[in-house]
Amino acid sequence: MKLDLNLAEEFGSGLADGAMAAEFRLSRMDPYADICHEIVLDFSGVRSANSSFINALMAGFVEQHGPSVLERMTFKGCNPVIRLLVESAVSLGIEKHQLLA
Repeated sequence: MKLDLNLAEEFGSGLADGAMAAEFRLSRMDPYADICHEIVLDFSGVRSANSSFINALMAGFVEQHGPSVLERMTFKGCNPVIRLLVESAVSLGIEKHQLLA
């Protein structure tokens, strides 16, 4: 099973509300983390994002499901700024997961 999530379709071209990102993760990503062989986060059409949104989306996901979930993830359509935010959030999630282990 493949989970394909287009963030511009869900939120528009600007990703700024961390609370909405956390709710999205809990309802649209977490339930599928263990049953999907591929998870695609498509940032195509997203022009801007802030760390609050990306951290709520990715750091919590990696913290909860562990770094191994990244082996099944694809990040599509990231501009350079979004790519940097995603990389930072993933690192934060890995750090938090290691503290729990």
